[in-house]
Amino acid sequence: MTLPASYNLMWRLARPALPFILKRRAATGKEDRLRLAERYGRLEGRADLPVSPIWIHAVSVGESVGAVALARALHLRRPEIPLLVTTNTVTAAARIAAQPPELGLTHLYQPLDHPDMVDGFLRHARPRMALFLESDFWPNLITRTANTGVPVALVSAQLSDRAFTRWQRQNALASAVFSAPDLVLAVDAEQADRFGKLGKNPQNVHIGGSLKLPAARGKIDSRLVTMLRQAAGGRRILLAASTHEGEDGTVIEAAAALGDGWFTIIAPRHPDRGGAVASQCAAAGFSAARRGMGAPPTPDDRLYIADTLGEMDSLFSVADIVFLGGSLEPLGGHNPVEPAAHGRPIMTGPHIHKNRAEFAGLSAAGVVREITDADGLAAAVRQITDDDGQLAQIAQAARDYAAQTGKRPEFAADSCLELIDRAGST
Repeated sequence: MTLPASYNLMWRLARPALPFILKRRAATGKEDRLRLAERYGRLEGRADLPVSPIWIHAVSVGESVGAVALARALHLRRPEIPLLVTTNTVTAAARIAAQPPELGLTHLYQPLDHPDMVDGFLRHARPRMALFLESDFWPNLITRTANTGVPVALVSAQLSDRAFTRWQRQNALASAVFSAPDLVLAVDAEQADRFGKLGKNPQNVHIGGSLKLPAARGKIDSRLVTMLRQAAGGRRILLAASTHEGEDGTVIEAAAALGDGWFTIIAPRHPDRGGAVASQCAAAGFSAARRGMGAPPTPDDRLYIADTLGEMDSLFSVADIVFLGGSLEPLGGHNPVEPAAHGRPIMTGPHIHKNRAEFAGLSAAGVVREITDADGLAAAVRQITDDDGQLAQIAQAARDYAAQTGKRPEFAADSCLELIDRAGST
């Protein structure tokens, strides 16, 4: 597969500026300044690189959840094969680092898509197979991997409407990228059709569902749960999970409208936004302690900010109802299966294209409701939680749906391992 010459010309022209861009990103916490060499494909200093690993690429936090689910399924089937996970973000790297040592994950940052940097990465990593999750399709990363003879699969694959249109306009580039994989496991039939059209090879495209959420729930911090319940003091708990800039104000207004019978926890998607969220709370007349600063909530607090990493399962377990962020702003929404696994009713904004199939399934089961503003959020929260029977039905429907998603990593792992076996027999 050969990319249009213009694509790599762009990267070569941009090469002198890349160090400045990465250093600026590192200064704002978006890059790990101690590991910038990995972004250039320079891995000489990594003595811990596994030998002939299965390589799983997951760009950010949401995709890293699917990567871990897939890694577990692969490890159960072939524990002798080491696993290498690349991510593009610091928060995703932290999630991979938090996995148990027995899973045997080695983490690297994704190389930039400059051809020389991708080649450097491949020269050192030497994967036996490459699995790209979701929608992070870097042309050199995919095509140059395939050109080395390594089996390539797109797993939990999907494209937003905008991305699909953009790829269609770049026919030569799209044809090279999407004809490279040996296997595409799309999240649903609509996405399968898209990949078939872009790659002109529909016989390699199948439906595998989204892998963003494993069936198993994470570890619950009983001390955190106890602290939050004591602070709530018998009040209902609304969790605003994975909020982004522009959404916190809506949650704060909804918390005010819900009144004294509710305790609201805001967990920003990026913990470094904790200070900004606290400022918004103060401007609205509420004091809000920050978990990231070590401050506990009190029974007098209406709002609390959980600006930490790795504690979302504990927050889901203590909540009565969840608003899932990334959906009031045009960001595509976050995976709703995680709160569903805890049996929680889910409120979402209208922007959910990244997880459309999951939202559709959970909406049909009565678990998800769409809101557009603070009044709508407060009204929906009241309507659902005023009926204990309805809450119990939603909890069961949510858990049933989440349990079904737990079978997807097994199917994906089996499908991908078949590629390795076929490659080994030729």
